[in-house]
Amino acid sequence: VHPKFPDGGKMSQHLDSLAIGDTLDFAGPSGHVTYYGNGRFQLLEGHGKKAVETYRSAKHIGMISGGTGITPMLAIIRFMLREDDETEVSLLFANQTEDDILVREELEAAAK
Repeated sequence: VHPKFPDGGKMSQHLDSLAIGDTLDFAGPSGHVTYYGNGRFQLLEGHGKKAVETYRSAKHIGMISGGTGITPMLAIIRFMLREDDETEVSLLFANQTEDDILVREELEAAAK
């Protein structure tokens, strides 16, 4: 149990409220993104033999995340810092309250 969420997050609470036999529908993510550094990405869209592979480059990357969705964004940011990547990054990170910000100290240090 996380001290900030003694009753669990919204999804955990919803799952806990379900009765045996209730169902959930899940979707996504569609496609796959691999970051190679210095603004270079590989995009894989579709599945199996129908998958289409493309490459893109960017000088500035915009990231949008909420709650625990920070995890994949943070992985890219850590990689960029470790590799002295010069790609410019903007992160829009939303939470319900300021106290809900995960890895806040690390994000603030990376912003400097």
